Amino acid sequence: MTYQMLDQLRDHYMESEGTWFSLRWHYIENCILKSYMDSYKQSGKEEYYLFVKGFIDRLYDESGRIPAIDVCYYSIDQIRPATILFDLYKRENDSKYKHVLDLIYEQLKTYPRTASGSFWHKENYPNQIWLDGLYMGQPFLVRYIKEFEEKKDYSDTINQFLNVKKFIFNEENRLYYHAYDESREMFWCDKTTGMSPNVWGRAVGWLVMALVDVLELLEDEQVDSEPLKMMLQETLDGMLPYQHSGGMWYQIVDMGDRPGNYLESSGTLMLAYAMLKGSRLGYLASEYAERGKSVFDGTIRQYLHEENGEVLLGGICRSAGLGTNPDTGKVRDGTFKYYTENEIIVSNNGHGVAPLIMAYTEVKLSEL
Repeated sequence: MTYQMLDQLRDHYMESEGTWFSLRWHYIENCILKSYMDSYKQSGKEEYYLFVKGFIDRLYDESGRIPAIDVCYYSIDQIRPATILFDLYKRENDSKYKHVLDLIYEQLKTYPRTASGSFWHKENYPNQIWLDGLYMGQPFLVRYIKEFEEKKDYSDTINQFLNVKKFIFNEENRLYYHAYDESREMFWCDKTTGMSPNVWGRAVGWLVMALVDVLELLEDEQVDSEPLKMMLQETLDGMLPYQHSGGMWYQIVDMGDRPGNYLESSGTLMLAYAMLKGSRLGYLASEYAERGKSVFDGTIRQYLHEENGEVLLGGICRSAGLGTNPDTGKVRDGTFKYYTENEIIVSNNGHGVAPLIMAYTEVKLSEL
């Protein structure tokens, strides 16, 4: 019955524009589209592909451009939406998709970087590396090189992952923190290490999703991807001691017993997706598929429910970041209180529904 509810949620979500998601060039909507493209590839259901294509096509204007893209503004979040265009271009062979892919790739050539070579998170967050940014930028960069560049050099991507290991990983507790400020100037960072103060579950989720998706793209390529496989294994193994008995992880991963903390669904489902996919593709042992399935089942047992005839996924942190939000002016200091009290918990937000559908697709693939 629960899996029937998942099918119901997935089919209904496509019809919910304006309620649960908007028509915009945004990383959240891209994650939703990616989940439906995954469902299309697994099931062959044309309606999923047409939903993705229809959404993207409506972002274009009459001249074949997407007005929302601003190449004069550097934001790694803006890169993520372009990843869906690869599949559309491959099937449709429409130059309008390739034009945007080229536009985004050209912007990356001038994208500001830290001294260690990593992309800044945004131009208004200078010298900062966030775990989120690896998922936003690296799958696009790798796939563009793989599909269109004559010289297949993936060393930039490998280096940016290893920078995260170098600067944002705590060797003592084996956990990744949310972000790093190379300049040590931000109010949220440790002035010695440059690291933000807490382990946010969804940030780790972005990291492991980036790892499994990039590893998949690098299959059969002439590159040593072992460091990324080791990083995936290490990241997941570091999280396991902090897992709740029901299968989930807390909003602040290593403070499960602290009042105000809560089991958070989006980060948990990202970890489930990485375990299931990583095991299916051979980057992780088969036991991780079992763990991923247990994580997935524990999350839907905890948070999937029906209300007034509508299927809802609860327990989703609506949004979180660091610094001063340029849109709202909200100060995001990375403290425990900020993550657990200052950002609200919602249902059916794309941050949670997208990895839910992605992980559900992996569950189905594991049953073949």
